[in-house]
Amino acid sequence: MHFQRNPRCVAVATRHFLLDNNATMKIPYNLWHPVLLSKELRAKPSKYRRFGLDFVFWRDAQGQAHAFPDRCPHLGASLSQGSVVDGKLVCPFHGFEFDSSGQCAHIPANGVSGKIPAGMECDHFDCVEQHGFIWLWMGDAPATSSPAYFAEIAAGFQTYDSVVEAPVNYSRAIENQLDCAHLPFVHKTTIGAGGRSFVDGPYVEEFETGINTWVFNRIDSGDAQQSQSELRARAAAIVPSLQLLFPSLWLLNISENFKNFIAFVPVDERTTRFYMRACHKVSVPLIRQLYELVLGLSNKFILGQDLRIIANITPQFSLDSTSDRLIGADRAIVAYRRWLAKHALEIGSVGKKIIPIESSEK
Repeated sequence: MHFQRNPRCVAVATRHFLLDNNATMKIPYNLWHPVLLSKELRAKPSKYRRFGLDFVFWRDAQGQAHAFPDRCPHLGASLSQGSVVDGKLVCPFHGFEFDSSGQCAHIPANGVSGKIPAGMECDHFDCVEQHGFIWLWMGDAPATSSPAYFAEIAAGFQTYDSVVEAPVNYSRAIENQLDCAHLPFVHKTTIGAGGRSFVDGPYVEEFETGINTWVFNRIDSGDAQQSQSELRARAAAIVPSLQLLFPSLWLLNISENFKNFIAFVPVDERTTRFYMRACHKVSVPLIRQLYELVLGLSNKFILGQDLRIIANITPQFSLDSTSDRLIGADRAIVAYRRWLAKHALEIGSVGKKIIPIESSEK
């Protein structure tokens, strides 16, 4: 099945940024992306690689998070090696000061009353902090809407976060979590035990902001698969097994009191950071600590089973494949690729500026 790429041409963009070595990467554009846990950004500026770009994240005097490319516009020094003084980001090389909008506020060599040259500014990415994450707007400025999150876990749950970074493209990582047919093979010693290899459906509903999937796997007894209308009737009475909120949030509804969440964060074309959040209702302190320790180890082990396979899938970016032969069990993957083909734009270099560029494939 071939998915047609977004043909939108944006030869003139309203913003730009820098990637290394004239790199390109395809990402869902004009959307909020989770990029860090709030607790990962403290008082000092920090460097994190996201979308193939090195960012400096920093907090102003009020504690608000900000994000610039990690490059001073003067001579290219790493701003993440600098400091925050009086609410401004200070370059470690020549002391240039930048306010939260990216504008240069002071050049020590020019003096307090000296003129600041035009264009001496950092590209500022809209940044918000919600639900324990820092979110970045990757798209044309200014940002619209607000980050999507699951109402089901926004309140009422204890949460435990664990993080894994792995050599796999974000598209393959997301598709793996939408794949209901791999469980008895990849996870046969854990969550796939029992040999339920026969897939009824799955039943999938697509909507503007995401995908809901109901999984009805069972042992193969030789019976025919249930029809989509039969599965729709079954789905109407229960919550989805899997939920995806675009661009990169996934929720597994294990029970009313226990759910697993993952935010898939692209580091670069070949690397994804998995932010896994176990959501539960165990509140007794000591029991909770032990429970969360087991949950964290379990989630990492199960993810390790996945990574052994998906880190070796080719090509890395799923839409680059023209030879995948999808089957009925892949309905959720088909829905995701349909959405991704519509919203992903390639970001690439034009001189030293990076702008969304028109894909060569129509």
